[in-house]
Amino acid sequence: MNPESNNNNSQTNPRKRPLVEEPNNDKQPITLNSMVVAIDHNNLFYTVCSICEKTLPEPSPNTHIPNSSSSSSSSIPFCKNCNFNSASYGSKRLFRVLMSIATEKRVVVVIMFDRAARVLFGCSADEFFDFAKTHPFAAASAGNALEGEMLKITLSQPKNGNARHLRVVSVFPLRTGFQPVIETLRELYRARGGS
Repeated sequence: MNPESNNNNSQTNPRKRPLVEEPNNDKQPITLNSMVVAIDHNNLFYTVCSICEKTLPEPSPNTHIPNSSSSSSSSIPFCKNCNFNSASYGSKRLFRVLMSIATEKRVVVVIMFDRAARVLFGCSADEFFDFAKTHPFAAASAGNALEGEMLKITLSQPKNGNARHLRVVSVFPLRTGFQPVIETLRELYRARGGS
């Protein structure tokens, strides 16, 4: 029998230490220091119903809601979960940021949702979306601003069985002079002469 195949061996053999970077089988979150390698700036948020917060399909000009009189509301999807028209009650955006981080041993892709992403971005997803409408390269600039940032993150297994990436539960910037992305971008665009 191979002694390394025994799961208890890592606890009895002091030279063989368990991988600290991997969440354990008990699905307990782990905390580790990491560095941001890159973020996927092409898809930073998703749309949810403002009442039940269930995911809505992305609004498109081809989506039509029956009995809607205005053309702007015809592009906003209907929430099938709470039976309210999102145009009447509003939809909102939440962050969903896919990013590569480097740990002590390897580079791994993780996903960071709204609560954790707000720490790094310093604003809501709707605020960032509105900022990006007037500054088209804001999402790419956000990726550049975060690249190389040292973070203390807590990772957990995904809640959804179909998910592929570890989930960032909490994030804490380690750099003393850390500024949220939105503040960095506002300074950048002010320096360039934009608003």
